[in-house]
Amino acid sequence: MVTSEEFMVALKQREPLIREILNREHYQKSFRPNSLRQAVYSYLNRPAKRLRPGILLFCCGAVGGREEKALLAAAAVEVYHTWTLVHDDIIDNDSKRRGLPTVHEEFRQAALAWGYPEVEAAQLGRDIAILTGDLQHAWSVRLLLDSCELGVPLPVVFDLIRRLEDDLTNGLVAGEALDVLFAKKKISELSEEEILEMLELKTGILYEFAAEAGASIGLGQTIAENPLIGSLGRFTRQCGTAFQLQDDTLGIIGNEQLLGKTVGSDIREGKRTTIVLHAYQNASAAERQFLEQTLGKAAASEQEVERVRRILIDNDGIEYTYKLAETIVNNALQDLASIPDSKYKELLLTWAKYVIKRDF
Repeated sequence: MVTSEEFMVALKQREPLIREILNREHYQKSFRPNSLRQAVYSYLNRPAKRLRPGILLFCCGAVGGREEKALLAAAAVEVYHTWTLVHDDIIDNDSKRRGLPTVHEEFRQAALAWGYPEVEAAQLGRDIAILTGDLQHAWSVRLLLDSCELGVPLPVVFDLIRRLEDDLTNGLVAGEALDVLFAKKKISELSEEEILEMLELKTGILYEFAAEAGASIGLGQTIAENPLIGSLGRFTRQCGTAFQLQDDTLGIIGNEQLLGKTVGSDIREGKRTTIVLHAYQNASAAERQFLEQTLGKAAASEQEVERVRRILIDNDGIEYTYKLAETIVNNALQDLASIPDSKYKELLLTWAKYVIKRDF
């Protein structure tokens, strides 16, 4: 079995290949003016694990394909994921991403240095970030189209683009909308099923697409032509959902320096998670009232955030969510049974364990 250390090494070995593609001169030159080019590359050139591209490449190998053929698609998935982060950071008013300023914050600070008033600087930062995400979304489609140059059959490329722009984008934006709408609802009005559906759409379906893209390219077939593609998609969709559950726990108890974002920001944003729901159901009347009053309070003090954290932890929200993620991953493993044994399958199995064991 591949160890978690070997899994991380496998990701690191592929990361420079993705970075090289993204920084090719003909791609860089297509972004104008210089400030917008800088914004497009802001997150892409920061240190990152490149999990989604890695999963795509591993799934390509797991069905007997050559990874080199899937490199442009892997880069496309990374760029697609990045535009969602840029826009998500605007929605959540986050100021940090991977330990550095978010795009809208980076350009807000730049605008202040250029002499803009605060309100105008904040508006310029948001405008640049919205345009950045739009460009990255379009770039991901171009990268998939360019996969034809690596010998990926046109029917496969067209099928991937159709599903990217239809199934994936519609589902992912629906998940983001649910996340925003749920934050305005009372905790008692939500069910665990609704929260899990939202997480599946926000996170799980992008992993599903990455797996299916890798497998489709590896086999040279569309998802309708080979059941192995769907099996890998179901496996990664479930693991991606569990990944988000673990992300939610780290947002409450994680190490801020390792995470690269502010621990407790989910509390101020009012995120409705399984942690919140389960703790709320177990909490005293006074604790429930405090959760309702404080979750989503942007100006909540450190003391208020800390009290919410204690309520969530003491009422087993963290422990319950961890076990839920573990159950989802164990169920997901059934979909790997039809995949032939190989080093790539072992990498995917190790990733499934990493999803719930990671600490950043």
